[in-house]
Amino acid sequence: MLIYMRVRHGTRSYEIVDTVMSKLYPNRANLVVIDLTYGVGRFYRLARRRIRQIIAVDIEKYRWEVKPDMFYQIPCQLFVEKVLKNEIVLPSTNLVVVDPPWSNEKRGKAPSDVGISSLPYHIRYVDSRSITVYAMMLANHLGTPLLYRYYEPLSCEHIAKVEVLVNIMKHRGVVYYGVCRPSTWGQRI
Repeated sequence: MLIYMRVRHGTRSYEIVDTVMSKLYPNRANLVVIDLTYGVGRFYRLARRRIRQIIAVDIEKYRWEVKPDMFYQIPCQLFVEKVLKNEIVLPSTNLVVVDPPWSNEKRGKAPSDVGISSLPYHIRYVDSRSITVYAMMLANHLGTPLLYRYYEPLSCEHIAKVEVLVNIMKHRGVVYYGVCRPSTWGQRI
């Protein structure tokens, strides 16, 4: 199943995330979501009504717009490694979310500990591609779709045998919102 949706210029990320969740889970309002790059939680401004539990991971604790139900203040790579080793046990999850800090890299700047604005998303020597790979590993391990926001469609086959399920293209540059799922799942969602 491959769905392309084009959204108007100026559409906010939280409107797009709400649209994606309504396409993925049209009859569900009891979702458990893990966000590996949570930030202030703006993604969930509209979608919160569909979500029972938000598990947030970030290297900083910000002034949240949407408060998560559970928060891990560690790098997402370390979080994923702990989940894979069963050092962190998670509830049954419906969706893994990642919005890596790719803006500086897209502009040709090396990853740094400065981040994309005043928010220090970057961890020294870690780029957004590796953060995304860890997100794919977690989604594959948990058997859940991965919702991503990135400057290119992900080609995920090498890590988790996934296919693009939904791509939303936003103008103003090009920003892709996509959903990947392991191809072995069939039509589970």
